Parts: sequence; C-alpha cells; structure tokens
Amino acid sequence: MYSIPKDGDIVLAIRNVMARYRAIRSQRELRERVEQELNFGGGTYHVSAERARRLAIISGVAKLKVWTRATGRKGTIKECPVCGETLITSRNMTIFGKTVTTGYKCKKCSYWTEMDNIRLPSRYEFHLRKRR
Repeated sequence: MYSIPKDGDIVLAIRNVMARYRAIRSQRELRERVEQELNFGGGTYHVSAERARRLAIISGVAKLKVWTRATGRKGTIKECPVCGETLITSRNMTIFGKTVTTGYKCKKCSYWTEMDNIRLPSRYEFHLRKRR
C-alpha cells in the first residue's frame, strides 16, 4: 500500500532534486528521483509523472524544455497538454486586412502548436531555474 503526498511535499522534493541534479532529462526520471526523495526516510509515497511535471512548472522550480512531434491532424486545442493552462491563439493579418488564427501557444510554459498540424509533447527536459 502506498500514500499520496501533499503538493507542498512534492514541491519541496522537486526543489531538493533539482538543486542536486541541476538537469533532468525526462519526465520519468523526474518522477523516480522525486519518489526517492519523498521515500528517503522509509515512506511509501507515490507520485505520478504528470503530477510531478505540472507541480515543477506551476511552482517555478524548474525551467521546462519540451520536444514535440507533429501528428498530421488538423483541429483546435483549448488546453495545454503540458501544464493544463488555457491556450491563447496566434494570429496573423492577411494582405486583405483580415486576421486568421495560425496556431496556439501557452503563456505559462513553452508549448506551441500550429492549427494545420497539431503538435503533441514527446519529451520533457527540466533545468534548475536560477533565482533572482
């Protein structure tokens, strides 16, 4: 049986992990290292990779680099698949003075996609955010 940790405990563990390793090359590695940090004293905590990623972004502990892959599908997307924020539209003006939506981008993280070719995240890389 395992326990689910509180958000504050996970953020503290992410902070400690990022201070120790500076860069983590995948979401799975982040989850594994955060679980090791949480279970250091003999605990039985479990955290999902998605929850660890979102808390790392929301807390501002880590900078995120996202690799994406093109799906070849067209369509609209409302919520960021990386952090869950609402996406804003990217618009361009045509030579006739009208505006057209060309894609979507996230204000919180570095995710972006085109309308004609939806891009989905395929890999994440986390780097320690320098304090100001």
